[in-house]
Amino acid sequence: MEILKVVEKIPVERCGDLSTALMDLLLVSKKGDKIASSLIKDVLQLWRKDELSTRQGLKLLLEIAASSDPEETGNLLTSEGLAEIAKMLGLEGQK
Repeated sequence: MEILKVVEKIPVERCGDLSTALMDLLLVSKKGDKIASSLIKDVLQLWRKDELSTRQGLKLLLEIAASSDPEETGNLLTSEGLAEIAKMLGLEGQK
């Protein structure tokens, strides 16, 4: 399923907390070297505009987190009560 369609299934009231949690995950990840600098620039642009908690911001954060550390991203989504979202993104049961 296209990631934007998955993001649209996340309740709007959860977007702010989820974007913060995803940023925290990315900031402490030891797999940051897997993230393209162009994607980091996109994150910084959205951050400056205070748009990381928008659908587009969540899409970008999820794409980066899922590609750089799928196991931790799946764990994060599950711990946030979004196991179905993790499943839609193929991140459930990552080891």
